[in-house]
Amino acid sequence: MDASALDGAIRQTRGVDIERAAKAIMSWSITINVVASMGTFNTALLAVEQTYLQQFAALSMWILLIYASAFVRPNLRLGGNPDLIAIVSFYVLAAISVLWTNLGVAAIMKSAALAITTFGAFCLITRLDVDDIVKSITRGFFVLVAASAFFAAFVPDIGIDRSWMHNGQWQGVYESKQTLGFVGAYLMFFAYYRKITGQKWLPFLVTFLLASTCVLASGSRGAGAVALAACGLLFTSLRSVNCMKVFAVLPFVMCIMAGVLILYFYLTGYDAIHVLDWRIDFTERTFIWQYAISHFDDAPLLGFGINGFWTTQSIYDYFEQNHGWVLDNYHSGYLAILMETGFLGYLLFAASVFLFSNKVLYLISTRSIDRFHCALIIGFSVLSFQTNFTETIFLRSTMFTSVLLLAFFLATCRPAMPEDHGYRELAQK
Repeated sequence: MDASALDGAIRQTRGVDIERAAKAIMSWSITINVVASMGTFNTALLAVEQTYLQQFAALSMWILLIYASAFVRPNLRLGGNPDLIAIVSFYVLAAISVLWTNLGVAAIMKSAALAITTFGAFCLITRLDVDDIVKSITRGFFVLVAASAFFAAFVPDIGIDRSWMHNGQWQGVYESKQTLGFVGAYLMFFAYYRKITGQKWLPFLVTFLLASTCVLASGSRGAGAVALAACGLLFTSLRSVNCMKVFAVLPFVMCIMAGVLILYFYLTGYDAIHVLDWRIDFTERTFIWQYAISHFDDAPLLGFGINGFWTTQSIYDYFEQNHGWVLDNYHSGYLAILMETGFLGYLLFAASVFLFSNKVLYLISTRSIDRFHCALIIGFSVLSFQTNFTETIFLRSTMFTSVLLLAFFLATCRPAMPEDHGYRELAQK
């Protein structure tokens, strides 16, 4: 071997080693990101005035991931099609909406964080394989759930909620038991995906049972039901192409349903849903929905801007005076989009969801996407869109699952190149 060939081989080996190291850094940054970003920690573990450290850690991991991705060759190339243009336009609008807020520090920081994590989602999905991403995510969720179970069992003063409303329910490492419920639900979903893609039974059973225990002990029956439904969706999708196609449309259907629900509150002025003799308020969440919607006409086209509604002191104070409590949370991701980006933002969002569903159907029909990955993307999207009816996940600038949803949307913005990817035998079943 001559000197030039030897030099080329050495450089190639070094390049492979650098890329392998960069991928490892990206994978572990995902795990740390999940641990840091999936909810506010209990004040006994992290003081209220120090909760900003969680956001700082999450953003630091996104910046590290973006930097490391520069040393990894892309494994997925996106096409500049309407689906990509729509979703990017929506996030650009959300980021620049800070310009019509009061330009407070919190709003500016959230806008900057949204810009960073949006680019991070692009780097994530174009540099790492989906299964590797899921492995890193599952590892992070397992750390959170295992730590929560430990605190509930051995440090009950922290791990168990002793308040009169939730007496005896687990909250683990978190400030609220609802957070633990949803973290456990996400872990159930990802653990099941890892099992059907080849993980051994013992690690699956340990992970799934621990996650489901936390969901049940936290009293989050809704989160558990949604997680089981998402697992069932995965199971069914992998056995029927027709079912997979039906499920692919569900995110857009739920987007329309949320729009109808918002319109109901806007037109009636009710603070609850009235069905015959029943009055449904979803644990007083509808009080928040109606109050926010009552201010829609104040900024109908572009909304109040990101982080621009509850930071308006008069709006915040009026709700507190009338109800005796206030949360700077819409408890609805759809409503958050409408109020912060206006009718234009919601229209862009709905268009991007429609194009996403349409593109998934196209990728399935042309067999241009791995069927396991397609089932995962559909299942996670349905889980996220269902959760956003009563919780705010959309536009959470640092929450990992919020950014992951964008990453999965971007994963479908690929040129269609007919390949089999296992659909032929699936169709025959």
